[in-house]
Amino acid sequence: MRVFFRQGWLLIGVVLCSACAGQQHYRGGQVAPVQEVNSSAGRVASLESALADALIQIEKIKAQTVTDTLPDMPPNARTGACYAKMTVPAQYIERESQRIVKEASEKIEVKPARTEWVEEQVVVSEAHTRIEVVPATYKWVEERTEVLPSKIHQKLVSPARYKTVSEKILAKPAEWVWRPGRGDVEKIDPESGEILHYVELPAEYKTVEKQVLDTPAVYEKVVEPAVFETVKKRVVDRPEHSREVTVPAVYKTVRVQKVVEPAVELRVVIPAEYEKYRYREKLSEEKLDWREIVCERHRGPELIRLVQKALTQRGFPTGYADGVLGKRSLKAIEDFQRQQGLATGRLSIETLEALGVAYVGGA
Repeated sequence: MRVFFRQGWLLIGVVLCSACAGQQHYRGGQVAPVQEVNSSAGRVASLESALADALIQIEKIKAQTVTDTLPDMPPNARTGACYAKMTVPAQYIERESQRIVKEASEKIEVKPARTEWVEEQVVVSEAHTRIEVVPATYKWVEERTEVLPSKIHQKLVSPARYKTVSEKILAKPAEWVWRPGRGDVEKIDPESGEILHYVELPAEYKTVEKQVLDTPAVYEKVVEPAVFETVKKRVVDRPEHSREVTVPAVYKTVRVQKVVEPAVELRVVIPAEYEKYRYREKLSEEKLDWREIVCERHRGPELIRLVQKALTQRGFPTGYADGVLGKRSLKAIEDFQRQQGLATGRLSIETLEALGVAYVGGA
């Protein structure tokens, strides 16, 4: 996690430095007077755009760091709850950018250059050399190269061990009932005239057995060393070279026109005009993930009727609220999940929460 944030902030720094980098303008090979090209508002917009790009890159890195391997069991599963693999839709982010409406332009005024005639020497015949080539010599050398890299794998030393434990659970809670006879709390049955008293029936318990982990599995790391072999190859012992005989150049004096003061361009910068627009950018692809769902034992007609009514009120008609989870109801559930960006495929707890339907199932 520390490495991830260090990379993210480094990315922001690089983008901001790129946005703030200054530029040097040249005019026909000569350096023009330094002018302020960008306004303060333009710089702020450039920095904001660079920061937004950096934050988007960080979100993409987060999405890429999520493993594609789905575990065999849902993590942090609760006792009594039901889970299923569901399709999580692709994740998007709303972005804002700007595009150019009118290109930047410049108004240029040129001050002509000032020249004068001078005498200087020019080359009539270039200096040259006569070359005698000495061929290269070679030799054989031995070199040790890696054929197979070293490997590391895990070896099972001892498997995991489990033990059976007993647990006492409540089968029937205690309750108070009216029974014939006399007692501290009494009443008379208005129909029979019998005297009744209020007694407590004690709770009933039962003992169940379950397996728990006693000793975890033990592994050891086994390292297979790399494999090397020695090969012979031909290399240059002494490279090809030559001996040179130099013939000097021949010059003559001529009269030429030379620039004393270069031409100067005076530029008035007209900044570009931009407009803002919005678009969606994908952060992650569609994937499978574990989601808590409504257990079969709790998916009664009353709960289904509540779901059907809630879907119909939100514009996803299911037909009659008959408490039966038919094809039309399943399609309405999937359409609602896609509109809300929820995982699809089953009636999940997050779907009930989005519909505002209370769910009392699970432990």
